[in-house]
Amino acid sequence: MKLIELFPFRKQDREKLRENYQILWQEAEKIGKEYEQKSYTEILSSSAKTVIINLSEEQQISCSIDAYHVEKNGTIAVCIDVDGLPTLLGIKPSYHFYKRPDGSIDY
Repeated sequence: MKLIELFPFRKQDREKLRENYQILWQEAEKIGKEYEQKSYTEILSSSAKTVIINLSEEQQISCSIDAYHVEKNGTIAVCIDVDGLPTLLGIKPSYHFYKRPDGSIDY
């Protein structure tokens, strides 16, 4: 990656990269909220997967979804990482939540 891509000096370039981050975050949040509604067993039984979202004919966003055990009481962590658009400093959003066996959610 070139230095100019990491540190854009023109204001309009920086604004576009910030807009891209917001788009990625909105998609991560939307998919995260959908996954929060799934049952504990449904989340746990699904293997890691990738969801592709078409923004336009030229632009695609990929969402990588992973669920794994974190605690002895059965709580699982769900992580949704989003990529596909350039952002300021290359930082991409990630949506996280914890699902307990009783179905409750924590962040």
